[in-house]
Amino acid sequence: MGVLPVHYDKATIKELTKELSIGGIQGAIYGAMISISTGFLLKRFSTVYRNVRAQVRVFYHCAWISMGSVFVADKQLIKFQEKYYENEYHRRQQALDIAADKGLYLDDQDVVKSTTTEGVHYD
Repeated sequence: MGVLPVHYDKATIKELTKELSIGGIQGAIYGAMISISTGFLLKRFSTVYRNVRAQVRVFYHCAWISMGSVFVADKQLIKFQEKYYENEYHRRQQALDIAADKGLYLDDQDVVKSTTTEGVHYD
């Protein structure tokens, strides 16, 4: 199968799945609030909306719920990526600091190979 990148770690994927699930549910709630409130307004003031079939109304509500879910989940994904890359930057800096304390020189590839924050591992 080959070597997988660090961000394919099972713990990272589990955390990302949790974040996206929470964002999706929150977005669905926001979309439902928008669709219900605008549905009431459309039913009150729009003769076109009042006269359409139930399938069109259901589609209207589903569209708002799904788009709310997508937008909030995407926003959550961007936050997760920023947090992940910040943690990765700190992990690399710590590996470089440990190597400098030991008097070792590391290039960027050696830092990437180092997967723990307790020390620098060499092959």
